[in-house]
Amino acid sequence: MAGKCSNPDCAAPISCHEGKDIHTECEFWSNSGVELKTRKTVSKQEKKADLPWTAEALNIDGLGGVTYRNTPIIIGIVGRADAGKTTYLAMLFTLFLRGGKLEEFNFCGTKTIKAWDDLYHKLKIQKESVAFPDPTPFQYIRFLHLALKNKKDRLKDIFLSDASGEVFSLWSQNRDDENAENARWIYKHSNAFILFIDCEDLINRKNLAKTEIIDLAQMLKHNLKDRPVIAVWSKSDKKEEVHIRLKEKLQEELKELFENFEEIDISNFSVEDPDLLVHKNNISVLDKVLNKIYSSSKPIIKLENMNVPKDIFLNYKSKL
Repeated sequence: MAGKCSNPDCAAPISCHEGKDIHTECEFWSNSGVELKTRKTVSKQEKKADLPWTAEALNIDGLGGVTYRNTPIIIGIVGRADAGKTTYLAMLFTLFLRGGKLEEFNFCGTKTIKAWDDLYHKLKIQKESVAFPDPTPFQYIRFLHLALKNKKDRLKDIFLSDASGEVFSLWSQNRDDENAENARWIYKHSNAFILFIDCEDLINRKNLAKTEIIDLAQMLKHNLKDRPVIAVWSKSDKKEEVHIRLKEKLQEELKELFENFEEIDISNFSVEDPDLLVHKNNISVLDKVLNKIYSSSKPIIKLENMNVPKDIFLNYKSKL
C-alpha cells in the first residue's frame, strides 16, 4: 500500500516508530493515506482560491479582486483612435522597468503584470523608429493596475483604463450612443482623466482634428465636477510642425473649458539621452494626475446605487 507515515520521526516502511512489526497496521500509517489524499485535494482547491487573478488586464468584473482592500483610483485615458493611449501605457511601464520613479509614490507591485509585460515587449524602440502595441479592439475595455505606496507607506491601488479610441469618438458626438458604453463607464467611474491630443493628427487634418478634440473635451466637461483633466500632447517630437495659430487656438479653448488647465508634451522618440519628452514627461503625466487627485480633501469616490447586479462600486463611499 502506497503511503507515508504521518509521524515525521518515523522511518517507516523501514521500521515503525511505534514498534509495529507490520508498519501498515500502525494507526499513523493507516490514516496517512487518507489524510494525504485529502490534503492534496484541499491544496488544489486552496490553490484555485488563492489565485483569483491571472496577471492579465482586468475587466470591469475583475476589479473587485483588488478594490476590496482600499479605496481605488481609476484614471480614464481618453482620446481618439491612434492618439497614443496604449503606447503611453507601454512606455510608462518600460520606464518603470528601467528605474524611472514617481515623485511621491513608490511602485510596489501589480495584479496585471502579464498585461504590462505584453505591452513592454510590443513596444520596440530603435533609433528613429518605434514598433507600437496593437490598437485596442473596438468593443474591448480593460484596466491595468499599479500598486503604489506613498511617503507614509500607505498602499494605493491605481487603475489605468485602456479602451478603443472609436468609442470616445462616438461618445463625443452622442453621449447615449449604444456603441459608446465603454466610454460612458469610464467617464462615470474615473477619478481623473488624461486627454490625449495627437500632434500628428493636427498636422494632417488640421482644424478638423482640433474640432474633434474640443468635442471630446466638451463632453468631459459636461458633468466633470472637480475631477482633474490633464491634456497630453502625444507625438510631441512633431509638435513644432503643428500650425502655430491652430495650436494656440486649441490651448485657448481648453483653458476656457477646464479650471486649472494643465498640459504636458510626451514622445516615444529620443533626440538625446536622457530626453525630457520621453524619459521624464511620460512619468510626469502620472505624477501630475496623482498630485491633483490627492491634493483634494474631498472624498475620492462617492457613487450612488446604480441598481446593477454585482457592481463593485455599489454604494461605495470612502476617503483617502
